[in-house]
Amino acid sequence: MNKLILATITAAVTSQTAGCIITTSGEDASITARWDLQNFNGQRTACPAGYQTAALNSQLLDRDGRPVGDPAIDLFDCQASYGVTAPLEAELYQVWLEIRSDEGSQLYAQSTSAIVNLYDADQTFDASILNDGGYFMLDWNLVGARTNQPLSCTDIVGGIDSISTISTAIASNVGAFDDQFHCEGHYGLTAGLLQGDYTISINAEQRGQSIGTAPAITERILDRNQVTDLGSITIPIEGL
Repeated sequence: MNKLILATITAAVTSQTAGCIITTSGEDASITARWDLQNFNGQRTACPAGYQTAALNSQLLDRDGRPVGDPAIDLFDCQASYGVTAPLEAELYQVWLEIRSDEGSQLYAQSTSAIVNLYDADQTFDASILNDGGYFMLDWNLVGARTNQPLSCTDIVGGIDSISTISTAIASNVGAFDDQFHCEGHYGLTAGLLQGDYTISINAEQRGQSIGTAPAITERILDRNQVTDLGSITIPIEGL
């Protein structure tokens, strides 16, 4: 199971199980999916020639967030930008969309996934495919800059407001992009970025000021909605 899926599942299962016992109605439910394809500049595009199948994957999860069996796959006309699944058990699912060739054998792009809770009611799933860009994914840990000892987000006096990921394009004029994440989540997925090479600065921030910066990273954003994993980032906290 990759990091993106695991982090999403962990957050969803934790929110569902904290302080309660999950029960289900025993009735079936469905997911209404909506999708679009667009370029980085915001222009929406038609589905590519030869890729007219939208495959919605609904992977059943157990109460520990582990996949159960194979995903249910519903096939739709990509150009419709809309579809409703066949009835599903009223359980927890990891859901993602694939744009595939007409006969289904070739993948054009895959959306990022989301956790969909069908315990109580039908739900929706929205996906956007970035043709000419993708995303950075990362996780982080904190250490003292002097001691190199592990730190939690709450060990720092005054706390850490956010982890800032600043992605600056190297060879284009698209500029820099700042994504903010909750420190205690220890995981982040940036907003969509135009394909190309970037320098990434990752900072721990307190009241808008950096109190620790990881060594800069140079990495590449790929096209067709792909996710580039930056790995585990160690952020040294000043004064500790």
